[in-house]
Formats: sequence, C-alpha cells, structure tokens
Amino acid sequence: MNTFKIGSYGLLLCVAALSTAVLAKPEHRAEQNDRKRHKHIGVSLPTFSEADLTLQQIISDQNLVETIPDVSGLPHISEPIPQLGMKLFFAKSLGGEKTVACASCHHPRLGGADGLSLPIGTNALEPDVVGPLRVVNGEINIPRNSPTIFNSGLAESSLFWDGRVEKVTTTDNQGNEVSFISTPDSGFGQPDEKASSDLVSTLSRFPVTSVEEMRGSAFPNAQDNESVREHLAARLGNYGSGINDLEKNTWLQEFRKAFNSQQSAETLITFDSIAMALGQYQSSVKLVNTPWHKYLKGDLNALSENQKRGAHLFFTQISDGGAGCVNCHGGSRFSNDRFFNLAFPQFGIGLDNQNADVGRFAIDGQQQHMFAFRVPSLLNIELTAPYGHSGAYQSLEEVVAHYVNPENAIETFFANGGACGLAQFKDDPNCDTLNVNAVENSQAALALLQLSPFVAPPLDTEQQSDLVAFLKSLTDDCATSSRCVRRFEPGPRTFDPDNLRLRVQNALLGRI
Repeated sequence: MNTFKIGSYGLLLCVAALSTAVLAKPEHRAEQNDRKRHKHIGVSLPTFSEADLTLQQIISDQNLVETIPDVSGLPHISEPIPQLGMKLFFAKSLGGEKTVACASCHHPRLGGADGLSLPIGTNALEPDVVGPLRVVNGEINIPRNSPTIFNSGLAESSLFWDGRVEKVTTTDNQGNEVSFISTPDSGFGQPDEKASSDLVSTLSRFPVTSVEEMRGSAFPNAQDNESVREHLAARLGNYGSGINDLEKNTWLQEFRKAFNSQQSAETLITFDSIAMALGQYQSSVKLVNTPWHKYLKGDLNALSENQKRGAHLFFTQISDGGAGCVNCHGGSRFSNDRFFNLAFPQFGIGLDNQNADVGRFAIDGQQQHMFAFRVPSLLNIELTAPYGHSGAYQSLEEVVAHYVNPENAIETFFANGGACGLAQFKDDPNCDTLNVNAVENSQAALALLQLSPFVAPPLDTEQQSDLVAFLKSLTDDCATSSRCVRRFEPGPRTFDPDNLRLRVQNALLGRI
C-alpha cells in the first residue's frame, strides 16, 4: 500500500497528492484554511518541505516503509540465555591464554567493534585496555578490521568480511530445496555438521580457534579447531582435559540457570551450548531505533533538511542525478550481503606472501571476487569507524570521497603515509612494515575496479556532505548513549563465574 502514515492521529496521505500540484494557488489556499481550522481545534498538521515532497515520492515508489527492521523474533538481552552469553562474551577464559575476550575487539561502547583500523587480539600490551588506547606488543598480525556485532542477528546470508560463514540454499538429488551453513571447517559450499542453527552462533565458533585473535599459543597439541573448542568447553565445565584449568569456576551454576537444567557439566557445557549463548547475546544487541526509521513511521522532524537531501541522493540512481547507494545498501540492513571490489586501500599483513588481501576470492576462487568484500550494513555506521576491510578510512567523509573518486582517494591515502598516517599507527616506529606492497596491491585492486561496471557518482562537495548527514541518521539513539548501551555488558553487580571477566581499565578515563 503506497501510503504514508503521519503521526499518532493516523492521517494517511497518498504521496501522489503531494506532488507539485500541492503548490498551486487554489489548493494552497484550501490547505491554509484547513490548517487554520485544525489549529482552532488543537490539531497540528505536518508541514512538508520541498525535500519532504521529493522524499515521500521515493518512499512510496520504493516501498521503503517495508524495510523497517523487524527485530521481534530476535532474543532480548534480559532473557536467561543472552545473559549467559553476555558473561561468556566478556570472559577471558574463552581465550586460550586467558588474556582476551570476545569483547576485547567487539565492545558495545565502541560501536560493537574496537575503534581500531586493525584489531589487536592475543598480543595486546595491556589485555584489559580496549579501543584506541589498546597497543600491540610486537607486530599487528590480524589482517582485517573488526566488524560490529550490532544487529548481527539480522544477517540472513553470510558473516565475516569474506562471507566464510555462509547460509547455502541448493537442491538435492531429488530436486528438493535444502539449506545449510558452510564454514571454514567444512570447506566452501559444503555443510558443516557442527554448525549451529543460525549464522551468529555458528560464527561464534571461530574466533576462539584463531591463534591471532583468541587462542594464542594455548593447546599446542590440538589437531583441529574442534579440539580447541572441546578443550575450552572442558575448561569451563571443569571436566576432562579442562579440570582445574580455572582457579575459580562456577560456570556450571550459570549454565544450569540459563538452560533451566540440572544436567552434568559434560552434558550441559559443550561448545554447542557456548556458541548458542554467545550467538543469542550478540543477536540481542538490536539497535534500529534511528531517525530515518522514525521518519518512515511519520515523524517529519526526525531528519534535518540536509539529511533529507542526502536520503534523496542515497535512493536515487546515478543516471537520475543521485548516488545510487541503494543498489548495494538496500533492505532492512542497508546491505544486499553480496561481494564487491571497491578498491579500498590495501595495507597490513594481508593473506598471502605479497601482503595482499584478495577477499572473497580466497573463499570461492571466482575471478570476479578478486579483492571483493562483503557489503557491510550501514545501520549505526557513524559509530563503527575506521571503515573498510582494513580500516583505511577514519571518517564517513573519506569513505564517500572514495566512492566519488577511488583513484584520487587511494593517492591521498598513501600521500598521507598509508598505514603510518592512521591514528593507530602514527606513533609506531615500525609502521612502515604495514606498507610493504601496499601501493602495488591497492593499484591492482583499483585496476580491476576500473574494468568493472562500477560507476562513480559525480557528487559535489555539498552533495557529499548531505549524503554523510543521511548516513548519520541511521544511528540508533541508544547506541550513542554510554549509559543506555551498558545494558549489553555485565554490570558491577553481575556475578563473575571465574574472576576472568574483561574489566576495561581505561573506562574510568572516559575514553569509551
């Protein structure tokens, strides 16, 4: 139904009636009289600006009201299993060396990420410092920027920058449609029999197995990822290979409470149940109450005029004078979950001996996916800087400038020092090691981009500013409030089952 609901009094306005005909004199006088009459009886009619009229037409034509996210089916943070997941998410006991937690790189008060270009996992100088103050002890050894956990429960097809945890739908030998989750354990396109029922819980099985992210040098005799997971579960359950691995351990009580079960630790505390709890916690971090969605629901004052102009650019095709962002960043998550090479600057250790990160190509081997990465959601994008698979851009302004002129943006990035020009590395005397082959790899990605169907939107400075303003309207009110978002982290009265909770040292400094 192409109508737009305005306010609590339920007035439905057909967008077609909000065309330039509204500005004709007879109708305009009638509208003025109507406003006077409603003012007399204490009812205020909405005032449409020129930007509103244009935007209402776009909303109607593209049925954008239907893209308001439905989070009703996702877990709530107050429920027992998400509460257990929250404790696990902040538990350094899930780190092999007991020095790093999931929250070390995905903190709710840091936009669900870490505020760094490239994350620091097991080799942090001070393990309980998070965010921009977290410093590496040695060399950066993780190749990609930390994605946010915010609204991860809305993902439908894949997770990770390269989509290596992926929901696959195919047909069996009888022609029946079947769906399964493919992971690095199973190999591309193959079902992982150990996968959880959802993407987020399945993803939660992997950071703990990464030497660079959480495992460290622990479990040297582990033959595969599953062996690492089994040892971690035994550690928390205080059984088998994990007996007495923790000086204090009351995790069994926590699991029994969350799952409402009196089963033994061996039965109840498996990595399947750990991953389920971690997944439900992350899925409970649903932050979609944004000014844009308020506008879609009828609050014309939810957006500023430049945000409305930015929305027009976002949802309008380049051929019609817009930026065409909606082609990749559409839907309720502002992402189509596909993979594209946009030639964001390459730097860091990469994935091969030339320090290149070839993205999705390393997973599926398809040439069109060389240097391609998953289209990120734009919900709360204002809070998740730095941007890009390598965290090359510090601001949304830089990101938009890259889309407008990728070649110039890459040139500017390296003219400013490449990795050495970034906040995280500017004081690092060894930052040049992150620039090895960076220019060459970036130019290789750019050359492929120039051969692709990509068309740069010809936006002037004011239009770029308007577009950035609209992107900032995709920020949830709670996500910007440290007090509000703290409900997604253990409070001072939340019981600590093993005294290994991540207790952020720099929180008292007001840095996060």
